Amino acid sequence: MEFTVNVVFKEEYSQLVALFTHRYGYDKMELIEDAIQESFYKALKLWPNNPPKNPKGWLRTVTRNHLIDKFRERKYASLETIAFKESDQSEDWGDPREIRDNHLKMIFACCHPEIKPTDQLLLSLKFLCGFGTNQIARALLKSQAAVEKAISRARIKFKSVVKDLQVPQVGALSNRLEGVLKVIYLQFNEGYKVSEGSDLINKSLCVDAIRLAELLTTYQELDHPQIHALLALMYLQASRLDARINEQGQLITLDKQDRSKWNYKYILQGSIYLGKANSAPALSHYHVQASVASYHCAAPSYAETNWQGIISWYELGLKSGSNKNYELNKLIAFSQINTAAETLKNMRLERLPDNQFTQVFLGDLYFNTQQNSKAAACFKQALGYTKNQAEQDFIQSKLDQVTEKK
Repeated sequence: MEFTVNVVFKEEYSQLVALFTHRYGYDKMELIEDAIQESFYKALKLWPNNPPKNPKGWLRTVTRNHLIDKFRERKYASLETIAFKESDQSEDWGDPREIRDNHLKMIFACCHPEIKPTDQLLLSLKFLCGFGTNQIARALLKSQAAVEKAISRARIKFKSVVKDLQVPQVGALSNRLEGVLKVIYLQFNEGYKVSEGSDLINKSLCVDAIRLAELLTTYQELDHPQIHALLALMYLQASRLDARINEQGQLITLDKQDRSKWNYKYILQGSIYLGKANSAPALSHYHVQASVASYHCAAPSYAETNWQGIISWYELGLKSGSNKNYELNKLIAFSQINTAAETLKNMRLERLPDNQFTQVFLGDLYFNTQQNSKAAACFKQALGYTKNQAEQDFIQSKLDQVTEKK
């Protein structure tokens, strides 16, 4: 049952934060976070012996009760009265020109134009996506210590700039859209490959990210080709979720995946959105990645993938500026149609990201060219970059294979 509580926590944390912060204000955020944590601690104690029929409703009610106690302790009489009168029924959505979903509304609030884009992401990922410090550090390529300090500064700035959590009507939100899309994109990425813990993927984060992007398309004033490109990317990537791990939760690389397990309804939906995205006046980061994903989904087999087409898309993306992830992925595609030795000759390590993906790729190249000592060193370094158990097991298996052949 503890596993069930953890699953519900991952699914509901951001929704609870959005719901109660929207009701009571950002200045009560710390109380709200404390109340949510207390509710989950209570669930861990009670649910194993007495699981509720409606876990989500139970958490909402218990969190609200904890908040009532905290309001009473601090003599917030007006908020205490409001909390007592509230029901768990659906809210009146009001003006159709306004953002109606609490979670999405909170992301727009965090993406206030007077707050730096990085701070917008920090606030959104921390309080709305439920990311831990390590997850944010990985998403933004920063150290954990730097992220902790930055979050504290961002909270102070947000409190001074944003007096309440109301956001303008939909027509006045276009200047916040880029930040909102990046939050949704990073949430999906964390679900697609969890940065720490025992699980490799978190489907609920992926599904919720798609839901939020789909909601954006329902507002004519916000319906933009970039949203279609992001949806195309997420649907195409999500189509492979069930094939990425085996029954033991171990990682299955793309070349070994059972393509019959791919979700072809998602592939079709992603392809439709990619077609809509083509009306954009300029290509975005999402266009490039979605187009690459479409090549993978269209290939009958890994060997029949259009690797040259993938290389061309990454080269197109690099024309708009340097991108170490594009450089790495382009080189990976290059390695599929050239020898490992030729790939090593074309490698410029300073252009590649300093992470486990680069080290695993480099280790494979060294292994395939019988440079086992160098391969082992790369795999050992890769292990130090990840806190995800499934990913560590995958890298360790490569290291064991190299060690056996030494």
